[in-house]
Amino acid sequence: MSAVLDVSGLTLGFGQVVALSDVAMTVQAGEIVSLIGPNGAGKSSLLNCLSGFYRPQRGRILFAGRDITALPPHRRAAAGLGRTFQGLQTYDSMTVRENVLSGMHVHMRAGLLDAMLYWPRARQEEARFTELAEEIIAFLELEELRHAPVGALSYGLRKRTDLGRALGLRPELLLLDEPMAGMNAEEKADLARFILDIRDARGIPVVLVEHDMDVVMDISDRVMVLEWGRVIADGAPDAVRGDPRVISAYLGQA
Repeated sequence: MSAVLDVSGLTLGFGQVVALSDVAMTVQAGEIVSLIGPNGAGKSSLLNCLSGFYRPQRGRILFAGRDITALPPHRRAAAGLGRTFQGLQTYDSMTVRENVLSGMHVHMRAGLLDAMLYWPRARQEEARFTELAEEIIAFLELEELRHAPVGALSYGLRKRTDLGRALGLRPELLLLDEPMAGMNAEEKADLARFILDIRDARGIPVVLVEHDMDVVMDISDRVMVLEWGRVIADGAPDAVRGDPRVISAYLGQA
């Protein structure tokens, strides 16, 4: 089976600082792959290379069989590469539904004149994307909050809305950068369930950067460990958890 994502030889440096060194990774259809490692290991740098915000000095990124190494972020998004960031990327003055709709902008084709005159093309597109937004809102159990301004919601619900915005892109691969940072235990459990549902019910593979090892070991199909920009382990959660190099570099002794 061909990989949804196939990365080889990825190298990134900032002056004398090596952020990534000859990194290789694959993501198959239906996989949740977690990236772990100490702070400064290169996890976010890798996500930034995958999503186009950083340009590696060497290496190749294949997405759905297509070389996207040189594509800018908006072209990767249009190709189906979705992303959330460590911080909230929601529009606080807009409603939950409007935030989810904002993630669909790369698929909208009606122009300014269509919208100003509200021609049939604009009306039909609005109805179609509103229906898709409602499906995502129901999937994330946000129905009662669809018209609520996001800025008035709790932190956990705002993060869930941010996830909905990323799903609005209709991604073929979803990159999640520490989506549970700052959440309490109940909010983490809810989001972990939605990540599993994204993989199982919507068929979207996920690359997850996360520091909560209980979550990582519970929901991941594979775990890849970075240290100082290098991959030191890549395998099933139980195997990685028992790897002496991983214990020394990151997990520590139980």
